[in-house]
Amino acid sequence: MDRDKIAENFISAIKREFPDVGKRIDEQMKALELDPEDKMYTQMFECFSQATTDSIKEKDSETALNHLNYMSNKLKHASGVEREYIDVYYTESLMWDIKDKKLKAWGWKLFPENIKQLYENMWGKQNL
Repeated sequence: MDRDKIAENFISAIKREFPDVGKRIDEQMKALELDPEDKMYTQMFECFSQATTDSIKEKDSETALNHLNYMSNKLKHASGVEREYIDVYYTESLMWDIKDKKLKAWGWKLFPENIKQLYENMWGKQNL
């Protein structure tokens, strides 16, 4: 299967699992004047990452855990392309706009170990 089809299938699965995130992705694509055919999968994954970050900012542990655990479980059996999307376009941007150290520490406790490892591979050891 080609790279775009793998990413498309992955995003479709996320949208089915998390309809609220699917709506958010669609709204963002529309705001950017992009159609699904534009294949901006990186932007779609970053939108999912932002939804997770926003749930951490709201201290909505249930939603944050659902997102993080979904990606953690997917990572365990991910293809190379799926792993790249999880690593680069989901994990790297998690909590990017959280400046409050206490809130960031609270969110960090929710991260599954394999997601923590990806995050630390990019941003270094977290002292939270």
